[in-house]
Amino acid sequence: MDINAVSRVLHASGLDLFSTRDLAVMFPAGERDLANLQAHQWVRKGWIRRLKRGLFELALPEPAVISDLFVANRLYEPSYVSLDTAMSHHGLVPEVAMQVTSVTSGTTKRFVNQHGVFTYFSVSPEAFGGYGVITVEGRQVLMAEPEKALVDRLYAGMRRGEPFKPLVERWNRNKIRRLNRGMMNRYAGLFGASQTRLKERIDALT
Repeated sequence: MDINAVSRVLHASGLDLFSTRDLAVMFPAGERDLANLQAHQWVRKGWIRRLKRGLFELALPEPAVISDLFVANRLYEPSYVSLDTAMSHHGLVPEVAMQVTSVTSGTTKRFVNQHGVFTYFSVSPEAFGGYGVITVEGRQVLMAEPEKALVDRLYAGMRRGEPFKPLVERWNRNKIRRLNRGMMNRYAGLFGASQTRLKERIDALT
């Protein structure tokens, strides 16, 4: 299969990030099992880049400009950007560049690729919510609302055993006080047995 033709089709379809399944539909019905082999060969030639098993990005004629936040959504699903990354986006904490942090209702995961480090913190399906769609570099990204990003981060800190005061000392308390406290308490209520401690920490911040 001609990589240039495939590249044109993927670009036209907005699939600068694509899966083996996306690639397979371009093969004749009897040859779709060749998609994995073809992808492996193209990775070796530098025409596409592997982000994780089964997920790739085009590198021909040149890599597309793709936000790391969009990559985070696609690397592991279901997930939305939250915790430190979302808090930084909303101006609640100083700029964070070490990794992209997300929340998932699946298991905790960590990926490292040419875009950087991506970590996924697991919450219960009941607590998986409080996010919306934003547009970053022309692509739709799922990101936590500021209130949910903060509650997610407080919960993650509790789960990890992080001391509360050192955790929040660099947070922008003025902006946090302007958040919707009722929303934060409602989001805290999604975390079941942890909601009382979360609400106590919300009270301490606001």
